[in-house]
Amino acid sequence: MMAVGFGLVVVAAIAVALMFARSREADKLVDHTFEVQSTAQTLLSQVQAAENGQRGFLITGDDDYLKRFDGALARVPELLASLRQQTADNPRQQARLDRLEPLVKARFDRIQSSIDLAKEGDRDAAFDVVKAGEGKTLMDDIVAELSAFVKAERDLLAMRQSRSAEIRLWLSLLTGMALVAATLLAVLLAIATRQAVSGLLERTRELEEESKLRREAEATLMQAQKMEAVGQLSGGIAHDFNNLLTIIIGNLDAMKRQLAMLAGLEPARDIAGKLSKSLDAALRGAQSSAQLTHRLLAFSRRQALEPQRLDLNRLVSGMLEMFRRTLGSDISIETVLGAGLWPTFADGHQLENVLLNLALNAKAAMPDGGCLTIETANTYLDDAYVRRFGDIKAGQYAVLCVTDTGTGIAKDILDKVFEPFFTTKPPGEGSGLGLAMVHGFVKQSGGHVRIYSEEGRGTTVKIYLPRLIGEEVGAVPAGKAEGKQAIPRAKPGEMILLVEDSEGVREYARDILLELGYGVIDAANVQEALRAVAKKPHISLLFTDVVLGESNGRVLADKVRQIYPNLPVLFTTGYTRNAIVHQGRLDPDVQLLNKPFTQQDLARKLRELLDGAATPEVAPAAS
Repeated sequence: MMAVGFGLVVVAAIAVALMFARSREADKLVDHTFEVQSTAQTLLSQVQAAENGQRGFLITGDDDYLKRFDGALARVPELLASLRQQTADNPRQQARLDRLEPLVKARFDRIQSSIDLAKEGDRDAAFDVVKAGEGKTLMDDIVAELSAFVKAERDLLAMRQSRSAEIRLWLSLLTGMALVAATLLAVLLAIATRQAVSGLLERTRELEEESKLRREAEATLMQAQKMEAVGQLSGGIAHDFNNLLTIIIGNLDAMKRQLAMLAGLEPARDIAGKLSKSLDAALRGAQSSAQLTHRLLAFSRRQALEPQRLDLNRLVSGMLEMFRRTLGSDISIETVLGAGLWPTFADGHQLENVLLNLALNAKAAMPDGGCLTIETANTYLDDAYVRRFGDIKAGQYAVLCVTDTGTGIAKDILDKVFEPFFTTKPPGEGSGLGLAMVHGFVKQSGGHVRIYSEEGRGTTVKIYLPRLIGEEVGAVPAGKAEGKQAIPRAKPGEMILLVEDSEGVREYARDILLELGYGVIDAANVQEALRAVAKKPHISLLFTDVVLGESNGRVLADKVRQIYPNLPVLFTTGYTRNAIVHQGRLDPDVQLLNKPFTQQDLARKLRELLDGAATPEVAPAAS
């Protein structure tokens, strides 16, 4: 048994190493894309500099303006050669450069001709060259070719990242061979992921420092592409983790139920009690891992939100008693709630978690006591403000401010506090994902967050959420059951169509469905499920994973409902993709049970859907 366990751990270690290698390959591709885009942007800037030098010389006659033209004229061939070298293995990009080079040469020739005319004293003729419009046409063509060039690099990156997803899925199946080894593997993968993400962020941060010397718009583009790459990496890992944790937590929960029955037998009571403590500890560890994947999804903006109309004043007032209990009597709490506060549209539960996270950070910054102030107000972000950031829109916002009188944050690390895994707390006291989660949630909600701090004087965090105009209705995914309650069971004759591509998760789900009294038809993919449905058996509900190999649960549900129009559908996933989520929000008709889930979670949600649904009928065959 020891040898088998050791072997599984070795397999898990190899899997982590392979995953790390894949992530480094993705890093290199991201770095290459940024490098190509940076070179292309610099090329465009040099052409524009040449135009500016031409205009300045023609208008003023000052030879100093010609230095810009001469500098650009010397730099452009070097930049074109660099693009040639960077895309040497890409015939399509080389073809674009073949079209781009004569356009650039023609533009510089037009500029040179106007300058030569001006030097000869014929300024009217020089201006006529500019007014002719040929230069503008050439510049438009240059911009179009460079835009197509950059887009092709971005598409190539997306294709390569898609290919690496297959390896991650295969590696996740290896780790399901044993509960203990899988738990250890989850920890090792989490550590490897942390290192990989930290390395990726460190390299992209270096690119950002360089890009700050260039245009702010270029810096914003790089930041958005970085978060997309990190989000894809984190989302794929979270999906694999949650499949593993579903198996781990579910089977540990099943063992607890079995031990509870043994505890009633006198000979096994002592053993059951000891094993129950060990199972509780294992469950806590697995649930902590589940929280880690939740945080990864939060900071990478991949969590499924439950947006609804929110009154921030009411939300803050409802949390005051919890704040007082959590922060203790040595910290006073003050509120300044704005009158006529605009409503906003956001996930109330996640926003409560954000406020609680900020309050706990404030408590840690005030070890000797202090004052926590929570303010709300209406505000307008104008064009001048939003241009500084590039990832928000000008308009009306409801703002939520949390201020403490604590130790404050040093100026040299203030720009890093929203970065994932960055923390100033001692080892073991913080994951470094708290403020990263806050930032991810706010950005996914269409908002904006800023932090202001001064050492020894305290910290203020401002959260801007867009004003809600009109009414919006959001979907509500299935939550977790609160507290211990009787597990609802199946009614006679109820049949579940179970579709799950992970063998371990499918076996676990089938076992608990049978234990609850349901009949089960199970399938590993869309094709198997459709073959089963073609026989038109009695089906009460479809329970399907969202991610099913090359297809997805949404496609399957649409096809099954062509035969069973009123069939209730319950989706489950460890990483919600665009099949059921758009712009960070669940589609209105979706019922979702997040992984990992327990028997009680599944039983409660099934009963809720089945009791509220009409009896599914088979659609009549086409005549």
